[in-house]
Amino acid sequence: MGLVDASELVALRLGIDRAARTPLATQIAEQLISRVASGVVAAGDRLPASSDLAEHLGVNVHTVRAAYAQLAADDVITMQRGSRAVVLGYDASAARSGRVGVPTFMIGVMVPHFSDYYAEFLQAVAESAEVEGWLPVICQTRQYEPKAVARHVDQLLSRGVDGVIAVHYETPDAAETTATLATAAEILPLVFVDSANLDFGSHIVVDRVAGSLEATRHLLDHGHRRVAYVSTPTGWSSGSELRRGYVRALHEAGLEPDPDLVVAAGDMSLGAGAKAAANLMQIHEPPSAIFCAGDILAWGALQQLRDMQLRVPEDVSLMGYGELPLSSLAGPPLSSTRLPARQLAELAVVTLRAAIDDGERKAVGPIQTTLTTRRSCGC
Repeated sequence: MGLVDASELVALRLGIDRAARTPLATQIAEQLISRVASGVVAAGDRLPASSDLAEHLGVNVHTVRAAYAQLAADDVITMQRGSRAVVLGYDASAARSGRVGVPTFMIGVMVPHFSDYYAEFLQAVAESAEVEGWLPVICQTRQYEPKAVARHVDQLLSRGVDGVIAVHYETPDAAETTATLATAAEILPLVFVDSANLDFGSHIVVDRVAGSLEATRHLLDHGHRRVAYVSTPTGWSSGSELRRGYVRALHEAGLEPDPDLVVAAGDMSLGAGAKAAANLMQIHEPPSAIFCAGDILAWGALQQLRDMQLRVPEDVSLMGYGELPLSSLAGPPLSSTRLPARQLAELAVVTLRAAIDDGERKAVGPIQTTLTTRRSCGC
């Protein structure tokens, strides 16, 4: 592999700003580090010859050599006399060491995916970050898929962010992703919001057990005795915590949990919610009420129940969790347990500020949820 011809030089998409105060060599080095951190330039690739890159950018060859020397000092590349520089890869720890104590006033914010809930959260983060003078850099991790997380962490570190907020990281048994985040937490402040209980970073903790308890108890108060629970995917930390509240509510009502009434969704999607509802309604004694561990699952369940000619709430009552802003517009309007997106965002920024200032890990909370009752549960 290697970057040789003109088209590959263009593909690097490097540029310089002669009016900027940052030295040209540093501009080139920072851009190349970013390209390596993002995976556009991989370990084992060869960088263009100094003279070729200098001609492409319209700078003196000594400027490119100075940029390469910076990369070599950071162990990003290795140089040998008479041959082109070879990329070693991106070492986040080494790259960060030279920036300790030098703020960039940028923070990273990692979300599993984009949705109405995260739009509200990110809006509040942006407003709170503006007060701090921070620029938030938003990363969508595809439910914390290992390669996406590793790439985003490297890119954020290569840009020298002052800290990172990670929202809803729920799979602590995903060793590769957890290791990546643990490494990041050793290098800079990291705040988890409503995520798995990890032994690194600061945490904003939501009382999921209490939220699930209240939601299930409400369905039981409507007289239901066959209340089903559609869980988050197997392995997610929220699934077990919400189940604890669900089981506690059943025990309070003198009921024993029926394993047939507990179904784990394959993912957090409309289709997964529909499939779970279909499975539940086909068992020997189907439920008269369903509590879903996510509004997106409840929306899918609602559509499936309609397709099966079942009325909500007359035939089956329905309850969601983590209220989406549009849940009030469902037909019928969806009852749900509301996560306080704005409060969580503001606390995340405050906690990150404290972590940057004093370097201490903190656990904030537990933050309480709010039950919002509408017609889908029979209210």
